Amino acid sequence: MLKILLIEDNKTYQKAIEKFISKEILFVEFKIIDTFEKLQKEEIELYDIAICDYILPDTKNDEHIEYLLNHYINTIVLTKYHDDNIREKYIDLVLDYIYKDDVNTFRYLTQLVKRYNKNKNKNVLVVDDSKVIRKKISKYLKLFNLEVLEAENGKEAKAILELIDNVSLIITDIVMPIMDGFDLIKSIRKNKSFEELPILGISGLNNNNETIKILKYGANDLIKKPVLKEELLIRVGNLLNLYDFINQYKQKSEIDPLTKAYNRNILESKIDSLFHIYDKKAIAMLDIDFFKKINDTYGHQVGDEVLKYFANHIKENIRKNDFLIRYGGEEFLVFMPNTSKEEAYIVLYKIKNSLKDINGIKFTFSAGIADEGETLAEMIKIADKRLYKAKNEGRNRIIFK
Repeated sequence: MLKILLIEDNKTYQKAIEKFISKEILFVEFKIIDTFEKLQKEEIELYDIAICDYILPDTKNDEHIEYLLNHYINTIVLTKYHDDNIREKYIDLVLDYIYKDDVNTFRYLTQLVKRYNKNKNKNVLVVDDSKVIRKKISKYLKLFNLEVLEAENGKEAKAILELIDNVSLIITDIVMPIMDGFDLIKSIRKNKSFEELPILGISGLNNNNETIKILKYGANDLIKKPVLKEELLIRVGNLLNLYDFINQYKQKSEIDPLTKAYNRNILESKIDSLFHIYDKKAIAMLDIDFFKKINDTYGHQVGDEVLKYFANHIKENIRKNDFLIRYGGEEFLVFMPNTSKEEAYIVLYKIKNSLKDINGIKFTFSAGIADEGETLAEMIKIADKRLYKAKNEGRNRIIFK
């Protein structure tokens, strides 16, 4: 639940802000107050964010904003006054400083709050050899509700990426010692596409050819130094929105809704490219024995429960970087990088021996494993052939040669 403290004395603005944001964010709770006196009585540490008018009836200047900042609550300031001096005073201290112009004010505010809410638990890696610049960017990103990791060069950034697999965005300087931004971007793009991991380049270079090169090497976007907070947060928000949209689309198109395993679409979109990266890899094909009989005897709902349990059981016994795919019906494929068929056999044997009854139903599976084949299609065919050999030899067995 996102808790918003709205400090606004205009009833029209109160209703409009609450209406716009509540329409876009499902779990949101507002507390609306209209004076500084009421603000001082409020337990403001209970709120995630404050949206605050610049002028209140009982303030002389902006003491209520100072009060919010002194209590370390992330604040969005709304104002009718186009005063550059006031704006400059607060722009780096608050999440945003928004002019009350027209309906677009509410639209922009809503998207900003929505993005802020989605940023919770998202990691951004900031790479720059200047500690001052890193800290400045980190400060801006933390205002935006993001978790920040820091590295001072490309080599250090690569080490962090090997340890942490849930980085949502990389912001990297280009000119750095040891390993520069060009080489870091090229290295990341060998394994991660534009959609999988967005990269925002930061450059102090004035050479247009170098700027274009950054984008050609694989940066999704680029900003110039000195980094301006508003530009940074807008571009970061745009990249994270794109990242979320693509991942939601992929989830729908690549995830089997019943078992939550991947579906066959991922074979072409991801596994085929991964296949050529790893020198050693194995594929296992698993098929539940007599599954039709389970459906015919107990019904499809029970059959679905067996499938869900089986998929979850496999997931619990394979590694994080292995891929479980529902290949069709009751048949599953496991792609295992850096694994021989003998090593894969040990994993499947563990899965086989630790199967439990589900709803009182005892079931088994047959499997075929392969690590031979020049292409993904060829290796799948070999594993599938061994699966059917296991079926023909009596089921409830694993064959890998």
